[in-house]
Amino acid sequence: MRSDSNPSNPGFSNLSDEDRCSCGAIHHVAVGTVVIDHTAIDQLVAYGQSHRWSRPCVVMDANTEEVLGSSVITALSHAGMRPERFYFPERHGLLADETSVSRLETMLKPSSADAVVAVGSGVITDITRFVTHLLGRDFVSVPTAASMDGYASSVAAMEFGGMKTTSSAVAPSAIFADPYVIAMAPRDMTRAGIGDLLGKASAHVDWRLSHGLWGEELCDVVERRVAEPLVDVATHVREILEQSPEGVTQLLRGLVESGIGMAMVGTSRPASGCEHHASHFWDLLASMGRHQHAPHGLQVGYATHFALRLQEWALGGSAIAPSLPLPIGPEGDEARSWFVGHETEVEAVMDEKRAFVAAHSDAWPTSSSRWELVRAGTAKARSIAPLVAGALLTAEIPTTPGFLDLDVATLSATFRFANRIRARYTVIDFLEGQGLLNEAVASVMAEISA
Repeated sequence: MRSDSNPSNPGFSNLSDEDRCSCGAIHHVAVGTVVIDHTAIDQLVAYGQSHRWSRPCVVMDANTEEVLGSSVITALSHAGMRPERFYFPERHGLLADETSVSRLETMLKPSSADAVVAVGSGVITDITRFVTHLLGRDFVSVPTAASMDGYASSVAAMEFGGMKTTSSAVAPSAIFADPYVIAMAPRDMTRAGIGDLLGKASAHVDWRLSHGLWGEELCDVVERRVAEPLVDVATHVREILEQSPEGVTQLLRGLVESGIGMAMVGTSRPASGCEHHASHFWDLLASMGRHQHAPHGLQVGYATHFALRLQEWALGGSAIAPSLPLPIGPEGDEARSWFVGHETEVEAVMDEKRAFVAAHSDAWPTSSSRWELVRAGTAKARSIAPLVAGALLTAEIPTTPGFLDLDVATLSATFRFANRIRARYTVIDFLEGQGLLNEAVASVMAEISA
């Protein structure tokens, strides 16, 4: 495992204002500084001084204030700055929703703060990135856990109207993380980070599948940037769970690389496929009172077990000889029953899918030889599935029904209908278009229930 956390050479590949990728595009990378080192807070202060901060606003919640927020405020104060404090008092249940956005926006809009520092993990970071985007400001991220991949991302996972949406936001201008603080985060948060990172395995298969079937643009430099840390973490899960600073540094490094990859292409495609759609489906059920909220990364990791099985069912053998997909029709009664109150959002997603299919129909493989090229194009991404499945089990994210209180009926519905959550094309859409989704899901459910 790589252990270089020297701030002057933090181990991030070609971290610069612009990265030229194999797809021919030049992708802007907004995050100019990433420090994962025990001197991170000192370097944050130095960064603030070099940018002439006088009145930074520190955003945190009750937990992250105790863990690190107060120390950040003290360090900034000792450097002659006059930090403001924005404090969410919740210890549990804080969401990146309309209410939280309004609370922070109301405080920041009239504020004289000349910098914004988010001290926290997923929810605090997403609220801050979304609000600073609305207000046209920059922010700096100070992670407190290796729990999610959004630290460097330019999009935010927001929960508006009870439905998780990926919203345009702003990437931080810099990230400062102390591995000793990260190592002391609650174990379930670290497990969630492992689940979120390992979920990229199925996301990459979905991206490769859509590229092969429809010609969706794919950048292998970004793909590799996300995939390589995934494999490293998958082989060191025990070390990470033992709270080794070196281990959690590699986990956080992989999560940050994932966010940078998303920022480079401007979408979450490099890091999100049907496993994330499943997690968003469960979030929607929770907002409707039909399920309990659970950590995003644990949901993603759990869903990855099923996603990898569906992908192997669809792509691992030669039984499928795909024909042009069935037209995307109106929703049936069973599908509608899972989206009560959200029919408009679902129909908008399905309209976007129809438009995608129509716009790329010429790329569809019409011969068996072209289908074999599609399968071959996914082979390398699929080859790490056993490693990832074993790593998820080591992280105590099982394959059995009942984890996170999700029974077989809910799991079955998830992988039949979660593609209504996002317009992004995944293996679920492929199987549904071939009229094989119910058969594939039933096969996977029988396998995990045996």
